[in-house]
Amino acid sequence: MADRPAHYDDPRMAWLADVDPRFLRALTAGSNGPVPPPERTLGPQWCRWIETNCRLGEGDLYGQAPKLLPWQRALIWKLAEIRVDCRRRFRFALISMGKGAGKSPLGGWIGSVDLAGPAVVCPGYTTTPAGEDVDLLEPCERCHDGWLPDGTPHAVRRTSPDVLNMASSYEQADLILDELRVTFTEGPLAPHARAMKGLVELKGERGKARRIPATPKKADGSKATTLLVDEVHEMVSERQERAYDVASGGTAKRQDGLTLLLSTAGDDLSTLFGRLVAKGLRGDFDDGELFVNLTADPVLDPTNDEDIAEGIRQANPLAACGVANIAALVSKFKSMPLFRALRYYWNRWTAAGESWLPAGAWDACKAQGDTKWIVDPSLPTWLGADMALKRDSAAVVMVQRRPDGRLQASARIWWPDGGLINQDEADEYLRSICATHNVHWVAADEAWWPTLTVLEADGLPIFRMPQQGRNMIIAYAQTYRAIVDQVLLHDGAPDFSDQVTSAAPHTSDRGWTLKKGKQGRKIDSAPALAGAIFATTIPVEEVEKPPPRSAVY
Repeated sequence: MADRPAHYDDPRMAWLADVDPRFLRALTAGSNGPVPPPERTLGPQWCRWIETNCRLGEGDLYGQAPKLLPWQRALIWKLAEIRVDCRRRFRFALISMGKGAGKSPLGGWIGSVDLAGPAVVCPGYTTTPAGEDVDLLEPCERCHDGWLPDGTPHAVRRTSPDVLNMASSYEQADLILDELRVTFTEGPLAPHARAMKGLVELKGERGKARRIPATPKKADGSKATTLLVDEVHEMVSERQERAYDVASGGTAKRQDGLTLLLSTAGDDLSTLFGRLVAKGLRGDFDDGELFVNLTADPVLDPTNDEDIAEGIRQANPLAACGVANIAALVSKFKSMPLFRALRYYWNRWTAAGESWLPAGAWDACKAQGDTKWIVDPSLPTWLGADMALKRDSAAVVMVQRRPDGRLQASARIWWPDGGLINQDEADEYLRSICATHNVHWVAADEAWWPTLTVLEADGLPIFRMPQQGRNMIIAYAQTYRAIVDQVLLHDGAPDFSDQVTSAAPHTSDRGWTLKKGKQGRKIDSAPALAGAIFATTIPVEEVEKPPPRSAVY
């Protein structure tokens, strides 16, 4: 690595050389930053504790102590990273890998550490009871303000830990809790805890780990120190999303709280997990959020056995280091429908099977390699806007004419908050783009964008584009040709791509348009893109603005 951090040469981090390079790149990409040195992580303490106290769950190695692999050690060191003020850096982590990569054992280990291990940095004092009701604070004899004499952090157990396991069902939530339960029934910690179905609690002190399904009622009132959410892609309903919001909000009430999401890829980027993955892929996570996403290269051929195996290794670090049975995984890959195999074993998000575009056509339009994305507000610009007042998403697509004559498109998408779209925020975005870019037209349907007349009065160049009109039939045909002929480029944003490719064709006696597919996935970027592309064909001087719809009807 040309920019290899100097502390990687520390003998205490020699094991890092054995971490699969692809995994290490995913772990340290973007704002994640490098694997921290021992002076800035509780990772060494966590790893020692796990290998000493944890036990493996169901399988051939049941009840045995785990021997952490280099990639697992690197991930734990990263999760346990601390700031200079001794607080843990990450309050949120999303880890997405292929099926069979050991996500459930990993979740069980992290939960066990939080429940009974050295989960936090010592505050620099100890509590010594004096009398019945008063605690006197005594300085810690081992450290100074949390730091040991050798400069490493002093790791201690936390007060009143509450580990919450959540999933779309009790059965799924039990997978991680079962891993944790084995630690407290088969290992050296067995005398110190009571383990039962759905609950592990410490004896003689406060502290528990439990599992709940993703329902607001079950999540209400939680103040979890660690929230473990397994296979988040299965949490697709609004009710489940509310439950997650409640439970993850509870971790904010605890010092050094952590929300850890573990999942393979899903099939709808408009869901809770899809939006979080899209956010991570855009690089929008902040310094307190960790994003690790392993997926197979798009150039691999899912009909070729060697490529199938390579894709599995790329998405599954257990397979990459030779632990998983590659031949068995390849056989499973080939035994199921392709869209499901790609999700499970290549950790690739799949689009709707009824897409209006030929396979691979949209991906071929992504700006990459020699075709660079151009950032230039002076380029001729057209905006297409599609609004939904509630439950659906809303989108504004920006199309610009490049110097080579091709078009480039990007999207800004709003998701409903409490069931409603923030109309003011969307309007302000349109105003800001029109104020800073060379915008010729804003194409939108007044029936679905209620503030269109207000925006027009503010001076925005509004071009009325009824969703059910003849112009939309022409617009979709133009958009299809622009994509198939690769006249259009896009920025590769995952949520934009998902909405465009999820649209399904709908034929009538007047021609064809687009609608939601059978899965009901959101497609607002598709009509917005079509409206913007249609507007590129309308010279400004030829348009006589019609009276607003309210004046006609």
